[in-house]
Amino acid sequence: MMELLQAAVSPVNIIYTILLAVILIYWTSIIIGVLDISAFDIDVDMDVDVDLDVDIDVDADVDVDADGDVGSGGWFAGALHFFNFGKLPFMVIMSFIVLFQWAMALLVNHHFGHGSVIFALVAALPILFVSLSMTKVITTPLIPVFAKLDTAEKPVNYIGKTGTLILPPTREKVGQAEVIEEGNPLIISVKASEEQVLPKKGDTIVVISQAENKAHFLIEKLQ
Repeated sequence: MMELLQAAVSPVNIIYTILLAVILIYWTSIIIGVLDISAFDIDVDMDVDVDLDVDIDVDADVDVDADGDVGSGGWFAGALHFFNFGKLPFMVIMSFIVLFQWAMALLVNHHFGHGSVIFALVAALPILFVSLSMTKVITTPLIPVFAKLDTAEKPVNYIGKTGTLILPPTREKVGQAEVIEEGNPLIISVKASEEQVLPKKGDTIVVISQAENKAHFLIEKLQ
């Protein structure tokens, strides 16, 4: 155990160990509820468009007109997508990469580098590439799992939707109505518009607007 600790804090491996420590702190923060797993997510949906128009007039002179429009991202965005960035939470991908880098750096620098800083620098790029490849293999089966776990609610536009009144409102108090959205019943707080007769339980209603305080919706009974 002492040998492992000494190797981890040696000059050739210390950067990998620091990165691993950051990852451990991050997951500890997730467990105790300080951070959310998507706290450091990045958007890698970048497109690249290149338009090149070249006009060459060879007479006595050469006249070249080039018009280029290059969007951000390009091959870099494609590489990120290939290694599953954007398909899983950013820190999940980084956790595997750092863990693999740390383990391989300890082994490679111990058995082949013998503590050489020059060797460690040369080996850093191959270690990164292998770590990325191993991460892709390990994380690809996790993509559908995280897709199912993504339960973030999309905002619903209730204006114009119809529903059923389940708790009639009074002039002073709000009631409740059930609105179906994509097959799911949603309960909203409602009030009848001032000029309308109060609807009764079971009436079909339509949502006409939202109150200024956004605490409830105004409804009308459908005839």
